[in-house]
Amino acid sequence: MSDKSPPLEDLKGKVKEAWGTLGGDEKLSDEGEIQQLAARLEKEQGLSAKEAQRQAEKTLHGQR
Repeated sequence: MSDKSPPLEDLKGKVKEAWGTLGGDEKLSDEGEIQQLAARLEKEQGLSAKEAQRQAEKTLHGQR
């Protein structure tokens, strides 16, 4: 596991998403969503941080 804990990364992702939404920065909002999903994948499925990030990006970019 990385030196960043998934719960902290999830919280940081929520802040990024909210800040991006409030500021009209869609890219920052998207980064926050990806960070949150990656943190959940890492925690719940036991994936490495790198693999969780890759899967989160693939999932969210595939939806748009």
